[in-house]
Amino acid sequence: MRFACTQENLSQGLNMVGHVTGKNVNLPVLGNVLLKTDGGGLRLSATNLEVAVNCIVRGKVEAEGEYSVPAKLLLEYVSLLPSGKVEIALTDEGLEVRSNEKETVFRGMPASEFPLLPTPVKGAGFRLPAGEFRRALQQTCFSASVSESRPELCGVACFFRTAGGTREATFAATDSYRLAERRIPYTGDGSETTGIVPSRSMQEMSRIISSYKDELNSEPEAALAFTENQLVMTYGSVELVTRLLEGKFPPYQEIIPKTFNAQAVLARDEFLKAVRAASLFSRQGLFDVHIMFDPEKGICRVSSADQGTGKTQTQLAGAIEGAPASVTLNYRYVMDGVSAIPTEKIRVCLIDGNSPVLILPEPSEEAYRYLVMPIRQ
Repeated sequence: MRFACTQENLSQGLNMVGHVTGKNVNLPVLGNVLLKTDGGGLRLSATNLEVAVNCIVRGKVEAEGEYSVPAKLLLEYVSLLPSGKVEIALTDEGLEVRSNEKETVFRGMPASEFPLLPTPVKGAGFRLPAGEFRRALQQTCFSASVSESRPELCGVACFFRTAGGTREATFAATDSYRLAERRIPYTGDGSETTGIVPSRSMQEMSRIISSYKDELNSEPEAALAFTENQLVMTYGSVELVTRLLEGKFPPYQEIIPKTFNAQAVLARDEFLKAVRAASLFSRQGLFDVHIMFDPEKGICRVSSADQGTGKTQTQLAGAIEGAPASVTLNYRYVMDGVSAIPTEKIRVCLIDGNSPVLILPEPSEEAYRYLVMPIRQ
């Protein structure tokens, strides 16, 4: 194998794939990246057996070949090289990397020892605006469960539907204590479908879209293609293949309230600061903050109290409608959802102390909903 490319392209390619690698006592090769000449470029591949990432690095192929070396070691070394030409050659000693006056040999493993990568099945699929898709993932992934007791809750449910001529993709995640949902438009020739994608895979997709740069071929869209048990995302020269989770996502639409006793439009940053202040005096292990609406005075009170540390209360002015209402919530869940909303104001909708609380962007142009279950007193 002999290959030449720029330091910038090689560094970006390694950064795209190397994030999924890690130490594995039983399979040390999972910490490696596979380098394989592919047409007019070099294909970099890495996997953790749940997700695989491939990236094509443009360059000049002088001799075909393949070899695997430690991913993080190669990335760290290449990132230290000066800008310019980098030459890669497979020798009897290992993988030789040359740049200017620098010459380094990496010892790795034969390509035959690298795990068999899933073959992505491409066909009819969906195209999503890359920026909106990334934001949808950032607004939902954190709500997925980290407990393996219910595997179907460890992922983000994807629903691709057509209604009234409108194509809309819905992404939803829940750990049964809170729920995040975001809807965005899509194009493409894929038929209506549903799948649950591991949240770690979705986070990796978000990272790839955020990090990938290609001035020659800017990709405004990400492409998704589903099969029976896997999902393929293509973005620029990067390809991610992940398995789908088995099981059925809960019918969450049934628990989202349609009517409320009180609603308040509040300044997002002020509300976040009030919740953060109350979190300092919440009870350890309960993480509780108390939220109360007073429509007559037009104020929202955010408070907490702990016998050991003290108590605090913040009053916020806002447009409050309906009857007086109050609820106790987990401050971590509240802050996660409010932080994911980009608008300057939010709408908080209450029923009573025993019912879910709905938090929305205000104005509601962005199709995002966040639901938090109360702490019952």
